[in-house]
This record gives sequence, structure tokens and C-alpha cells, in this order.
Amino acid sequence: MNCYKNLFRMLAVCVTAGGCLTASAQDVAIKGATIITMKGERIEKGVIIVRDGQIAKVGADLKVPVEANVIDAEGKIVMPGIINVHSSAGMSQANESNDNVPFLSVVDSIDPALTFFEESRRNGVTSAAVVPGNSTMIGGRGAVVKTAGGYVNDMVLKKDVGLKISMAPRTGSRLAHYAKLRKTLEDVQEAQKKRKEKDEEDAKAKAEADKKKDDKKAAAKKPAAKPKTPAAESVTAAATREAMESLLAGKLPAFIYCPQAMDVTNAIRLVDEFKLKPIFVVGRDAYKAAGALAKKKAPVILDSRLVSWRTDPRTREDEKIVLTKIFRDEGCEFLFQANDRTVGLGSHYHWYQAATAVKYGMPREDALKALTINAAKALGIDEFVGSIEEGKDADLVILSGDPLKAATWVEKTLVGGEVVYEREKDERLRLLFEPEKDAN
Repeated sequence: MNCYKNLFRMLAVCVTAGGCLTASAQDVAIKGATIITMKGERIEKGVIIVRDGQIAKVGADLKVPVEANVIDAEGKIVMPGIINVHSSAGMSQANESNDNVPFLSVVDSIDPALTFFEESRRNGVTSAAVVPGNSTMIGGRGAVVKTAGGYVNDMVLKKDVGLKISMAPRTGSRLAHYAKLRKTLEDVQEAQKKRKEKDEEDAKAKAEADKKKDDKKAAAKKPAAKPKTPAAESVTAAATREAMESLLAGKLPAFIYCPQAMDVTNAIRLVDEFKLKPIFVVGRDAYKAAGALAKKKAPVILDSRLVSWRTDPRTREDEKIVLTKIFRDEGCEFLFQANDRTVGLGSHYHWYQAATAVKYGMPREDALKALTINAAKALGIDEFVGSIEEGKDADLVILSGDPLKAATWVEKTLVGGEVVYEREKDERLRLLFEPEKDAN
């Protein structure tokens, strides 16, 4: 399919004189914009050259290829596409009914036709970490996908980005849930140890058998016993073993959901005991453990409710809780997530989360990095996305103004150098804002 697509694009730029243009048909040039690269100073009136879906050049004084498809972004701002670091909205179902399902992958449940992906493109989100929901114990494996594409396999950027672990019990007490989770991890360790011992025994037995074969006299007296064929492992068991062993080896990160401060304490115990590589997904009430999280130097994804109020049970006084300020004061670097279940101005938007953080003292540059390059680093995809650099995917957002202003619109969204959203062609926005027709 891709080969035909590329062929058609090449034919489209062929000239009637009998030759093809020297530049690829996929060449795109975005010119005249203020470019926020996330790797240094802003570039005023800059140019971005895109070739074969990747950023070929970026700078202030670049010659635009005459054959390129030019996007005039004069007076606009271009920044890397926003990265959604944690969401279950891209799936047809967030969780299985069982608590322990590490053999599952969200790739099998992602539906590109869901409005989640359309909304993502409309809001400048170009990559999303789709992760199982929090209603689990050890859930399935998450994946990072691009927010544009007709087929899931074409959208996948990183298939196994992490395994979901939840510290919140679906039923019963937190203590029982923690004990069950710990026992599950211990059982994996024990099974892994026994398998290693058996492999060593088998290797030793094989070496002894090979030695006896060289001794004709011993071989004549007693034929060598045939090695036993191990029982075939089911597909589910093999996938479970692979996922859990990767988790314990630190190869597969764990998205650990901690709704409360006590959950953070238990999660850190598990991380230290089993040498896990964590990405902490914290609830609104976990702010009291901000200092402990800061010491772990691991990615922390904040709850979408960044500002809330609590009443002191003793003084009965109201206190404003600002998560971004509390975590910053503790020296904890964090990322934002949006509330996929809300609609309208507020926590539904990543830019709003970043703007809220800036309102309460976070530097603008740090807030924008949390949406882009820092999010990419946390997910292990910064080789491909997160900043505007040569060689990276051309996942870009063209904005009408300041990224953190409510009046700013996403004018265009590009994924892999292709325009996948245009505000002027957005039918939903047109229906939303067009004036009502007089019934008479």
C-alpha cells in the first residue's frame, strides 16, 4: 500500500517535459513563522523544510525548494506536536474484568475511528500513550501511537511503552491489594529462578551426555538417555512471562497509578524491592508524597485536577491545593495529563494544564517542555518526536498565537509531514459557530 502511495505522489510532481522534479513529492516548506524548537532559542521568521515525513532543515535563512509545497505561516507560531503521556480514551474498552492481564496489549483494542483521535488532532496532539485504565492490578501493555492513520499498525510509534500497575484496589482493602500484587511479583521472580536453575541443569546434563558419546565403551554399555522435550507453553503464558520478566529486568517501564499518598509509599517499596522502572501516575490526593517522589527521579504524571480545595478537619479553614506548585517546591519534575471525560474549557486541554502551571509560578519554557520534549523522554520516544530538529518526525502544530493563550487556535496539525487537520476545513467547528438560521 505504501509503495503505491509513494508512486502516486511521485507521479503528481512529474512535469510534462518528460522528467520528474529533483525534490521528493513529499517536500513541504513552512515559512515565516516563529518557531519554538524546544532545543534552544526561538527562531523568528523561520523556515522548516520537511522531506519524506522528517524534518530536513530548520533555520531563519533557508532557501525554500521551488518544488516544495509551501505553507505560509507568516505571523503564526510553530511548535512540536503535543504528546499525550497517559490516556485510555483511544481504546474501545479501558480494562479487562480480570486483575492480572500482562499478556494483553492495547494495540488490539485501539480504534482509529474514535473521536479521541480527531479531538487530539484538533488540539495539536500528535502522539499519545494509550495505556490501560486504572481499574486493574497488573493490566496490559500500553503503546505510543500517532494520532493520525487509518490502521493501528501504521500509527504505532512504540508498541510496548509500559505495563499498567494500579495501587488502588477494585475490591477489598488496600493492604490485601498490595499483598496480592507483591505476591504476584514474587511468584514471577521464583519461577524465573527455577527456570534458570533448570536451564543450568539441562546444560550440564547435555555436556555430560556429549562427553559420554566420545567414550565408545560407556556408550556400548548404556545408551544415552534422550532429553525430555519440555511441555509447550501457551501463547498467553508465553506473553505473560515475557511481559513480567521484561518488567522485572527494567526493560519494560511500569505506569504505576497512585491515587493517594499512602499508595505512593507502597509503590516506592515495590519499585525498590523489585528494581522496577516506574512512571508514577498520581491522583489529586497524592501531593503529600511529592517529596518522596522527587527523590526517585522518575517521571511523574499529575492528576488532571491541578487546583482544588480542602478543608482542614481541625481548623475548618479552606486551603487551596495547587499540585504544580507543591511538586515544583519539592523539586519534582512532572508531566501533564488531560481529563478525557470532560468537554469545554478546562482540564480537557493540555495547553490549559500548562497555562495553569504557569499561572502558579512555573516558567513558560518548562511548561511547554512538559508537553513536548520532556514527555517524549519519559516515554522513550525523544529520538523521533518532542522537538523540532533535523532527522525527527515532522509532527508539528501551527498556531494562531501564543500556545498558552485561550484565544489561540490550532490552525494546522501535521503528522509525519502530512497535514492531518486544518481549522478552515473543520466541519464540526463550522457547525458549532455558524449563526442560527431564522426558522421563519
